Amino acid sequence: MEIRIETASYNERRYGKPWIAKVDFSKSSKGEYIWGDWTGDHRNGGAGMLTITVEPGDIIAQGQKDNRQPRNSSPDFYVVMPNGTLASIGDTGAAYKYYLAHRPGSKKEDLMAEKARLISRIAEIEKEIDAL
Repeated sequence: MEIRIETASYNERRYGKPWIAKVDFSKSSKGEYIWGDWTGDHRNGGAGMLTITVEPGDIIAQGQKDNRQPRNSSPDFYVVMPNGTLASIGDTGAAYKYYLAHRPGSKKEDLMAEKARLISRIAEIEKEIDAL
């Protein structure tokens, strides 16, 4: 699916052009950015449109550099919901924690976890049968 976000006009001498990127934490805790596009007029600080192709569950970052106050240049992080909306998840640290909590496990790990749940349920059922 494609995410489109309209951007407002801005003072091009103070701010850099707006940006958007998909963030991949699989190789680094700092994240690897896969850049989207911005269509607008940076020379005049005109309004524009950010676009990026994503899937539900992807983490994206959005930002704009503040040349006078660089500490105000931190990006905002969002997760793409199944309906295409964006849910804010905070800063880089929060985005990485979200990734760790929601990353897909290996097939073997998933099967081992399912096996443990089934063994536990079988034990519960045997207790109920013995109580009858």
